[in-house]
Amino acid sequence: MEKRIFLAILISIAFLWLWAAIAPKLFPDLVKKPQPAKPAVTAPARGEQPVLPPAATGTGTPATSTAAPQPATTSTTAVAATAPVGASAVQRSVIETPDYIAVFTNRGAELISFRLKKYHHKQSLVLVELVKAREASRTDFPFFVESSDEALAKKLNSALYAVTEHRDAKEHVIQYRYSDGRVTATKTFKFQFAQPFLFDFAVSVTPAAPYRVVIGPGIRTLGPEEQDSRIVMTGNGVLARDGKFRVINREKGNVLQVYDAVQYIGLEDNYFMSVLRPTRGGDGVLRRMAFFNSKKERRDDLYASVNAGRDGVVAGDAFFGPKETKLLDRYGMGDALQFGWFGLIGRFFLKALVWINQTTKNYGFAIIVLTILIKIVLYPLQHKQNVSMKKMQRAQPKIEALKAKYKKAKTDAEQRNKMNMEMMQLYQKEGINPMAGCLPLVLQLPILWGFYGLLSRAIELRGAPFILWIHDLSDKDPYYITPILMTATMFLQTYLMPATGDPAQRKMFLIMPLVFGFLFKDFPSGLVLYWLVQNILTIAQQLIMNKWWKEHPMDVQNA
Repeated sequence: MEKRIFLAILISIAFLWLWAAIAPKLFPDLVKKPQPAKPAVTAPARGEQPVLPPAATGTGTPATSTAAPQPATTSTTAVAATAPVGASAVQRSVIETPDYIAVFTNRGAELISFRLKKYHHKQSLVLVELVKAREASRTDFPFFVESSDEALAKKLNSALYAVTEHRDAKEHVIQYRYSDGRVTATKTFKFQFAQPFLFDFAVSVTPAAPYRVVIGPGIRTLGPEEQDSRIVMTGNGVLARDGKFRVINREKGNVLQVYDAVQYIGLEDNYFMSVLRPTRGGDGVLRRMAFFNSKKERRDDLYASVNAGRDGVVAGDAFFGPKETKLLDRYGMGDALQFGWFGLIGRFFLKALVWINQTTKNYGFAIIVLTILIKIVLYPLQHKQNVSMKKMQRAQPKIEALKAKYKKAKTDAEQRNKMNMEMMQLYQKEGINPMAGCLPLVLQLPILWGFYGLLSRAIELRGAPFILWIHDLSDKDPYYITPILMTATMFLQTYLMPATGDPAQRKMFLIMPLVFGFLFKDFPSGLVLYWLVQNILTIAQQLIMNKWWKEHPMDVQNA
């Protein structure tokens, strides 16, 4: 049995290592199996404007929302001259709600800022900004136009649009209009205050031309405390089509990828998401582009966009906001909550923590309460493990005698088979279940993975403090105090376990706490807190059982 437990621990360590170090990079979409995508168009040479495919006339399933503002369109069969329309100066429009502050500019009619009022950069009071920082000379802010006609795109993205605004108690509507006498562009944005983080958009270009409406590149600028974190994965593409959700790694795939009938398409990181949900228009597109920072370090970022329809119109709604469970479920985008292989367990734990936190008012204490409840549920299995190991300890002299009887079992297959048969008969006679020691450990793996996915992706716990030095349960312990305590309690737990097996194997078990301590040192402190409390409860349980067995030795035999 000792070998089985040892093997189970090694497998556990291997899975934890893969999960922490390799899986997030190689398998960003672990919950849903990716669906075959429409073949990508030929990638353009680096630095060239991609040639847009013909726009489709249909779209995917319409998003559930209020009707998007419909832009005025003119006949596309002839180019009719119109009076020039525009502005003489840059004008900014601010939309402020209890949840966010959005800022538009009439230069290109683009979104230049979208700050979330209830979310800050970790360890600072700076509001989270979902529009990635750009150089002042660039005009590729969200809702800019991209076209195979470079002159048209440059004109529409640099022009000063005339602005018309309307605001009342329920909504704020901004309409931008530009015309040079030949080409007319209209962009309309409608913010309904009853719909947090969701707003309608409509873009029209006449005469109709191949173009697309784009958001990106990437999503938000990370704060200093998140830039070096291996937990935060930012800038991947997301899309839903045919009822299936996909995550597209920003560093993989073709430079240009086209998807038909998208329900929504956009960009995400662990905690926030920006997506377009078209009700009019064509295919969804993800385009990758390389950027270089001041240190000449390369980073690939994605743009997400929707092609215009044949009538020159793109319309729908856009979501710029946090990946809150209730919020995404409300808007029909719950699949965007990716908690890893055991996402169902993660979502269940999240609901449990949110419910417990209504009483504790502290997610750290909520984790402790949830750990106690999990311990109670797993108690019968862990009790059987302890009883089995105690019986194994008492049967150890008989086991050693059996091994001595078959000294050549390692080299003689026949003797090894005979020894195994007699060993199983001995286990049956003594009431020992060899698998009883492995099952509780195996059951802990889904719980660990569920907690890891929860703590690294649930925005409800982002920046949630515990006590003293732990200011963020979703980040590692800055002073490694909890990993050290966790390692110490694992040593004590191993020491209190009934002694079974040979001394060499027991020494190997004593190495396990060091291995787990090393792995857990960079894990979210909330996960380490769970494992630490689990160890403390197990130690208390073991001390009580050891005392009981000492006072009632026959109970072990009868258990």
